[in-house]
Amino acid sequence: MTIPRTLLLASLLASAAAAEPYYLNPAQIAALATEAPKALKAPLTTVVEKTQLPASGDVHDYISYARYYWPDPTKPDGLPFVSHDGKHNHEQVARGDRNRIDKFADAVGALAAAWRLNHDEAAARRAGEWLRAWFVTPATRMNPNLEYAQVRLGHDHNHGSPAGMLDTRAFAQVIDSLRLLEDSPALTPAEHTAIREWFTAYLQWFRTAKTALEEYAAKNNHGSWYLAQVIPMARYVGRDDLARQLCEEDKARIAAQVQPDGSQPEEIRRVDGMGYSRFNLEAQAVVARHAAALGIDLWNYTAPNGASLRKALDFLKPYNQAPEKWPTSQNEKLPKGFLNELLAEAERTKPAA
Repeated sequence: MTIPRTLLLASLLASAAAAEPYYLNPAQIAALATEAPKALKAPLTTVVEKTQLPASGDVHDYISYARYYWPDPTKPDGLPFVSHDGKHNHEQVARGDRNRIDKFADAVGALAAAWRLNHDEAAARRAGEWLRAWFVTPATRMNPNLEYAQVRLGHDHNHGSPAGMLDTRAFAQVIDSLRLLEDSPALTPAEHTAIREWFTAYLQWFRTAKTALEEYAAKNNHGSWYLAQVIPMARYVGRDDLARQLCEEDKARIAAQVQPDGSQPEEIRRVDGMGYSRFNLEAQAVVARHAAALGIDLWNYTAPNGASLRKALDFLKPYNQAPEKWPTSQNEKLPKGFLNELLAEAERTKPAA
């Protein structure tokens, strides 16, 4: 599909370097802008709307529930919940805040794109309402932590688990939206400052909390998605030194995650092995975008063991138009072309001949 006004958008971004996004490319921004009319009508939703509180009793603490955990049928109360990899417990997940984050990120992304592409003041002001509600307004703001993300009921006194760190991966898009809105009427300078302070506190939590550090150490896609969140946060709050350090560290992670033939054993062993292999590459692509801006080329990096992101993508490429031919487990059906965006990004980042 042809994306309209891409060249115009690229020109606008070039003339507003301060608002250049970290994560989104011009085509993605143009596509997001088409969703702005719907986003203008979408009702605000925040973490204080939940009816089932976290163990802290604080409605401002984000809570979500591990989607692959179910009541133990051998226990009268079902506790502790037990894991069934690949089997989604939609009813339990719906009791938490998980879906609210995606609604927030999607709405703000569309509205910010409409401002950048069309100079739509109504869209910018509505984006500001969402951002204040989540990060500034005392009655509705989220506390800057994920202490109760992906709770496995009956485990760890109903605190969160390391996997919960993935829940706010859409905040990378929110940070892009904030940058796109910097020259708009969405927020006052004081509100921009307050939101940067929120992300500074959130980054500190991500760098010190036990569950977050366990995710940082994860060898699979969880570790990649940790970087894909911390790096944009670090850049947003003025910590390019930390962002650059983590991008350099990712070279060792690529070597550990990808075999010389391009396979990703930690992902392939899952019941949705092809989907998780792609999921990890999506996170690595986010890291690579930030790394490129910091002078580090991860798309064209080859580890001493021969591993690379391009080899990982090439390993999956034969199944892009025939996902049903994947030789190991893949319960969730993937559509033809499920790799198209990653393939396009890899093509864009090829070194000049």
